Order: sequence, then structure tokens, then C-alpha cells
Amino acid sequence: MTGLVRYPSPLPAPLSKAVRAGDLLFLSGQTPRGDDLRPVRGSIEVQTEAVIAAVRSSLAEFGLDLSSVVRCTVWLSDLDLMPRFNAVYAAHFGAHLPARSTVEAKLVGGVDVEIEVTAHVTSVSKTSPSRAKVS
Repeated sequence: MTGLVRYPSPLPAPLSKAVRAGDLLFLSGQTPRGDDLRPVRGSIEVQTEAVIAAVRSSLAEFGLDLSSVVRCTVWLSDLDLMPRFNAVYAAHFGAHLPARSTVEAKLVGGVDVEIEVTAHVTSVSKTSPSRAKVS
């Protein structure tokens, strides 16, 4: 595959939902949002479940799942939340743990977690959902 393929975001923000570059798919950071796109409030466990559900949903649009993820960047509002975050994260990724960085940051919307992933796109993966823009 040559060039980049950009997939627009449904959010009113200047970003792409995802960008495909060769065999890699870069998803923009996912925060805990409900179907109405409003922030999900609650414990770090509740918010992490919501973020991982959003990541799964985005990956599924490309025929991928969590086992395709090769790298995650995680932002937590407080590093003291890491043990509880890790318990939920590990339960979902299982034996397919990607490389990961975790940092503490003040997050948009006052949420406690954001996850950004890079996934490997295999030859059996769906190559592009609708509304893609090739550049």
C-alpha cells in the first residue's frame, strides 16, 4: 500500500479517527465516551472498560481486534490509578500484551484515562471502512 489513508473523526475536532500507513493503523486516543459521545463517569475500572470497548469497536471497523495491537500509549489522570487500570487492561489484552507507555496528564473532559493504539494490519484485515481519504 502506498501513501496514507485517513479516516475522519465523528468528533468536532481537528483530527482523524485513524490513519493507515502501510501495514500499520494508528488510532487517535480514545477516552471513555458513551454512545451519545458524552464522557463516561465513574471509577477507573468503569472508564477503562468504556475506553477498551471504544478501541475494540474502532479496530473492528478494520477487521482487527486487540491481538493486532502492537503499541499503546496510556494517559492516566493520576498514576495512583495504575494498579486498578492494569487489572482491567490485562484482563482484556491477555497474552497479547502490546508495548506500552503510561504517563500522568490532565485529560480533556475531566476523565481519568485515554488510550491510543497502533495496530498491525494483516492481509486478511478489512482494508478500509467508508469515508476514507487517501493522501
